[in-house]
This record gives sequence, C-alpha cells and structure tokens, in this order.
Amino acid sequence: MHRELTIENFKCFSERTKIRLGNITVCLGTNSVGKSSVLQACILLRQIYEKAVLFKDTQVCRYNIQLNDLYGLQLGDADHIKSSRNRDDIFLGIDECGFDLMSDEHSPMEMIVENKYDVAEMSKKKGLFSKGFYYLNAERTGPRNYQIIDSKAADNCGVYGENTIHLLSVLGPGRVKEQKCFALNENKKVNTFAKQAEYWMDYVIPGIEMNVDDLTDLRISRMSFRQPALDTGFLSPYNFGFGISYVLPVILTGLMAENGSVFLVENPEAHLHPMGQSRIGYFLAVMALSGVQVIVETHSEHVLNGIRIAALKHGLKPEDISINYFSVHTSGAEAKHTVENIRLSDRMDLETWPEGFLDQEEEDLRTLRELRKNM
Repeated sequence: MHRELTIENFKCFSERTKIRLGNITVCLGTNSVGKSSVLQACILLRQIYEKAVLFKDTQVCRYNIQLNDLYGLQLGDADHIKSSRNRDDIFLGIDECGFDLMSDEHSPMEMIVENKYDVAEMSKKKGLFSKGFYYLNAERTGPRNYQIIDSKAADNCGVYGENTIHLLSVLGPGRVKEQKCFALNENKKVNTFAKQAEYWMDYVIPGIEMNVDDLTDLRISRMSFRQPALDTGFLSPYNFGFGISYVLPVILTGLMAENGSVFLVENPEAHLHPMGQSRIGYFLAVMALSGVQVIVETHSEHVLNGIRIAALKHGLKPEDISINYFSVHTSGAEAKHTVENIRLSDRMDLETWPEGFLDQEEEDLRTLRELRKNM
C-alpha cells in the first residue's frame, strides 16, 4: 500500500509537493488545480514500471515514456508539462522510489527515465507496481447497445469503459471475494460477478436489472436493461441515460481489482443523482477495505460523505482515508498551488475546513438571504 506521492516541476506542481495516500485517497478542489495531475503522475509511474518489467532480463535501464495515448494520456509534448522552462527534468516519486524524467530532443512527445531499482523489489511493493492496474477516465463511454470485443483487453474495463460489456459477460459466472460482496440486503447472497454487479448497480441506481451476452461470430457484446417495476422487457441502454453506463465500469472494476493493486477513477459521480453519488462513494470505500488501494478525483461532497458512512459502518480508520484539498492562491502576479491534507476524527468528522472547501451550498444560501433582504 503506497503512502506518499511526490511531484515536482510537473504541470502546476512547480515545487516539490508530497501528497499523502491512504487505503482510499480523495482528491477535491476546483477545476484546474492539480487533481488530474495526481492521477496522470501515477500513470507515468506505472509506465516506468511496465518498461522495467519489459526489459528486466536485459541491461537496458533507460526507457522512453509516452506522454500521449497510453492509458488515455493526452499531455502534448514535454515542454507543455514542465512548470519551469529553466529546468529539463520532472521528478516523480512513490514512497521511497524516485524518478527523474528528462526531455528527449529527438522525440518531444516522450520523456527519458533511468531506472535504478530492481524490478523484483519493485514488484514486491505492489500498488502501482502490481500485476493489475486499473484506471477509468472521466470521459467514459455513454449508452451503447453493443461494444466491440477486443481480444487483447480482456482483463479490464478499458480506460473509457469500452470493454465493460464483454468483461462482464466473461466474468459473469465467476466468484467475487466475500469482502467485496453486497451485504446490505440478506436476500442478495449470490456471489457471482453477474449478480454482485447487479446488486451494487441496484444500490447505486435503484430498480435496474442487466442482461449481457457475447456474439463472438460478430465480435460484439450486447447489453440491455430493464426496470422490474415496469411491465417491459429488457430495453436498449439508450432508454436509461448516461448514469448507468458511466457507473457500471466503476463497479465492475472495483469488484475485479486484485488485492494490493491500485484503482484510479476520475469523477465516479458523473451523471449520478446525489443519492447515487453518496452510494458510489460507499462502494469505493468497501473496495478499499477489501485490499484495493483506491485513488479518486471528485467534485462531489456526496462521494466523500458516502466514504465516511462506509468508514463508520465497516471500521475504516481515519488514517486509512486521505482527503487532499487542492487550491490556488493568488498574490499579485503570482499564483501558488497548494495541497492540504484534511484529517478525520474517529467519528469521521473533518478536523479542518479550509476556505472554499465544499462550501458552495452555504455561499449560495447566504447570497439568497442577501437578495431576499432587498425584495
């Protein structure tokens, strides 16, 4: 389990910045303050490990790391992501492993890194250096009647959830680990992936049943949904909006993720009602409790509250949850990006409340009161 991520000279992180990690890490803040950069840094570190594994039986220890396309990265060229034009390097570290990424004058959309660590020792640390690695982009695939079967990507939902239907079809009869099984209804005891995915989906978006099947001769996987409360059969996903299609890969990835691995997810609350947002936070906390390290980027206080509810219900300790608030402070012509770690009490109360932290509701209510005074 990783405990600290270090970033320097990468995008908004001009100074060396340490970010505390927990069993579940929550990155909160306004737009363009560094939350996505944390996940991108993790992806670059993952790339370094994958290159180290690729060349483990050779003398090669200098690798080129891609800044675009792999794992959905779209970082442009190296000059675009360095905070300072006066420096040629970016530093990324995870716990005691640190790496300097240098520009490649022959390939501006890649960077060079030299690995000085033993691959076997890296693998023992797990996390970003595990066999399994899971990442879901904020821009996930919306409603589709079918998805193309990609035979090369049968072990994850894909960066955009593009493999979700096929993966659910493949995993369907398999067994989910007991710690991850839905436990809020004693009548829902079937522990197959197909049923557990449906139970958790029904928890987040009540009243939904799913049906998937593979048409291997056409190389497509089909999905349909129905609401038992209505007198209809299974219908096209287009009849059910974006919420279901966006949250299903989050649930399936959590259920399948290996113990000791890392699951990065951007905006799990996208297209969900506030109740669903709270419940997907609850789900992610249960996955973290089962042994998957979860790193979440979110704009939703409901996701955070769902995590806190799960913590009290299931015994997650305050130190198991790392809440990082990203902000920017302007002084004259200078803008300084900061990351503040917000501690939790044993009762899951927030021990500090920085200015601008999840207080928009109070601000709006205050504005309404002021406007009403003048009516």
